[in-house]
Amino acid sequence: MQYLDYKLEGKRAIVTGAGTGIGKACALELAKGGARVALFGRRPDPLMDVLDECLEYTDDVLAWSADVADRVSVVESVGEVVKKFGGVDILVNNAGIESRVPQGQTIDDLFDTFNEDDYLAFFKVHAMGHYFMNLEVVPHMQRQRFGRVVNITSVTGVTGQYSSPPYTGSKAAAILQTRAFAKRYGKDNITFNSISPGMVNTPMKSDSPPEEFAYVAGLTPLGHVADPIEIARVAMFFAQESLFVTGQNLVVDGGSN
Repeated sequence: MQYLDYKLEGKRAIVTGAGTGIGKACALELAKGGARVALFGRRPDPLMDVLDECLEYTDDVLAWSADVADRVSVVESVGEVVKKFGGVDILVNNAGIESRVPQGQTIDDLFDTFNEDDYLAFFKVHAMGHYFMNLEVVPHMQRQRFGRVVNITSVTGVTGQYSSPPYTGSKAAAILQTRAFAKRYGKDNITFNSISPGMVNTPMKSDSPPEEFAYVAGLTPLGHVADPIEIARVAMFFAQESLFVTGQNLVVDGGSN
């Protein structure tokens, strides 16, 4: 009922990185709102688990193994969604990667050790992945003169803190790319907005020590590390039908920056 005014019911949505964390939470919230949901991710098993959960709220869910950094994969995957749903109304670009820090080390130890391939991998997923997905869904949104694109980025792309240069740089690129798309396609009633979360309690953070969670919570006026649902609810705001907001980036970090 909380999304009744957002008019999500019947909307055709794609969520990338939908198998866990923020992507899973977004998919479930869309399903609760009555949307038809396509789940994209590289690992099929988590996607099928999320599909089963979504089916508790909506009858139309599709799971598809997709790599957003691969243009061919994106074209094929979006094509399958259009074939089944007839179009795309909502896109949540959530797929992401993070530096895996070896036990006993910190991100500071990795700061200046990235080789070219490892560095570019972040941009391929966080910036190019958004770009490829946008290019595939925009023509369908233009034809119906409606579209809502929500890009999940990171507060590090705003502040430059707490992460590695390629992660931070790629997230900053995603934020500015969001604004570029917003300016170009606003005339077609397609909005592009981004969300920059702080630390979120997701499986991607499973190897972070309890001390890190406690430290971040201590810096946060709202007193805790975010849960995925708290980011997903902001994504639903940007996905709503009646929206006079585009090209914006909203930091969702509990007030710590």
